Amino acid sequence: MTIHEGKAYFDLPVVRAIDNFITVAQASGLGYERTEQALHVIGPLGSFRLSGTGQGTALVISSDRIDKLQDMRDQMTARITALGLTLNWQDQKVAGRPVNLSLARIETITRLSPSYMRITMCGPDLARFGTGGLHFRLLFGPAGANWPQIDAAGVTQWPGGGMTAWHRPVYTTRRFELLGSSGAARITFDVFLHDGGRVTEWTRTVQPGDKIAITGPGGSKLPDRSGWLGVIGDETAVPVAARLLAGVDPATRGEAILFVSDPADIQQLAHPEGVSLRWIIRGGTETPVSAFDSMAYPEADRFLFFAAERRAAVELRPKLTDAGFQKSEYHAAAYWTD
Repeated sequence: MTIHEGKAYFDLPVVRAIDNFITVAQASGLGYERTEQALHVIGPLGSFRLSGTGQGTALVISSDRIDKLQDMRDQMTARITALGLTLNWQDQKVAGRPVNLSLARIETITRLSPSYMRITMCGPDLARFGTGGLHFRLLFGPAGANWPQIDAAGVTQWPGGGMTAWHRPVYTTRRFELLGSSGAARITFDVFLHDGGRVTEWTRTVQPGDKIAITGPGGSKLPDRSGWLGVIGDETAVPVAARLLAGVDPATRGEAILFVSDPADIQQLAHPEGVSLRWIIRGGTETPVSAFDSMAYPEADRFLFFAAERRAAVELRPKLTDAGFQKSEYHAAAYWTD
């Protein structure tokens, strides 16, 4: 396995740097090891080490994927910049497109049902999206802005006002197809349509042949075990629920409960024989949170995936704690905010 690294320095005593990053690691539930003069943190993108050097702090980031290393470089730069400091990367880069950004061409746009549109896109370097996470981001920049580029320090620069000026919604790879052995691939994803949504408006005007920039992959992965799986999702989570149910071990048992706004939005989803699937039409008394109360989950060898509006995810988490679920046994995500 190839390990990619990036090295940098910033002007802050290492003890203060360690204290700052331990706070971040604890808040994010990341594992870490600390000594008096060093810190090692392991996260979903890779790992990083802090150590003292002179009056400042040396940083080494590492990952087995070069696209994840780019994510780490950008995140670390933003973190140190927020402290009012400069992160000095030791390696010099040639300006160009970030390695975690790809340009894709739209192939098809299909209306699946009243609330869902299906998009297929292809590109010459999309093969990496077959592993490393189920999700990616679409990039919509300010009017007239060029695509993001890296600077000489290898940090992504966002034209038109910085990253916050860009709309970067997260979507799930519903289907992935390699196109030969050159690195090209096709990605299929579904869009939940809602009035006022920027991506909803985009689906109404986009045409086959149009280009779109995407970054990733990232986010959750398929569970790497069988056992019991619970899936609860509202309308925005149907695409990821479909990917999970189709991709888990066929021996998995469990229950999936999905909410949709219209009976015509119910889809035929592949899922293990031992996992029951129930659809709920909005308008009744059952909610994503109350759906959890109806589940018959075991005491061990279990995992619950929950995705809905932010307040629902916040409400569910203490219920999971009260039910004895450890943090490693669930993923409760806020997919949107009312």
